[in-house]
Amino acid sequence: MQTEPMTTALPLARARLHTAKAPADPMMSIGRSFTLFAVILCLAPIPLAIAVATTANWPLGFWAEGFTLRWLSEGWQAVQPYALFSLLTALIVLAVDLAIGLPASWVIARHSFPGRQVLTALINVPLAVPGIAIALSLILAYPLARPSGLLLVVGQVVYTLPFLVATLAPALAQPDLIEREAVAQTLGASAIQRFFFVTLPSIRSAMLAALILVFTLSMGEFNVSFFLFTPLNKTLPVELYSAYITGRVEVAAAITLIFLAFVVPAAIAIERLGGSKIGQA
Repeated sequence: MQTEPMTTALPLARARLHTAKAPADPMMSIGRSFTLFAVILCLAPIPLAIAVATTANWPLGFWAEGFTLRWLSEGWQAVQPYALFSLLTALIVLAVDLAIGLPASWVIARHSFPGRQVLTALINVPLAVPGIAIALSLILAYPLARPSGLLLVVGQVVYTLPFLVATLAPALAQPDLIEREAVAQTLGASAIQRFFFVTLPSIRSAMLAALILVFTLSMGEFNVSFFLFTPLNKTLPVELYSAYITGRVEVAAAITLIFLAFVVPAAIAIERLGGSKIGQA
């Protein structure tokens, strides 16, 4: 009775000893080093932007003439109308992408048909085409839609739709999900019941990641928006560019922080709610 625990413990102890003595993988060390360098490179400008936005007179140095919130206040007053417009635009783009992208993802993931690869390639074409080319093509094709802001929405949909499809299609193609849907069908569940009670819960993480990704891309999109905006329909990135070109650097830094306040929480949410699904896509 007492020898059995000892017999079980010895292999475990040997396995732990072997694991402890295993040499570290040099590729993992190199990967961690590059990841750390990339994180530092991306995050380093943020403290500098905070310092610039809170310095009374930045050309004289860090916090020259004291700490101030004046530039943040002026920056918010400058971008407030455009921030609300950007939010509304992102929500509209989100709804249109979902209405188009979810059925397209379903067809690509579940059906084999002539032209399937061509359809996938066409959806991904905007990723390979410069934003200026997309914008100019839309202006030439639909000039009357530009003043209303409709063309801006269309341009962002064209740019963001491939990301939504690329995130949802792999999730919808999972064999386990297809098997659960087949089981539900044999039990008498209708197509609508299978979709709402089997499919959607199974792809929830991918769906949330896709929606937040589209929202983030729409909020930060500049290349297409810069050629499609009007003075009454201006997005945050366009106003941020204008601030850097024409305004004080302190105000521009303040607008940068305001822009990050919209985008960074969404980026964090992507990681928490299903960022791995994007990587798989």
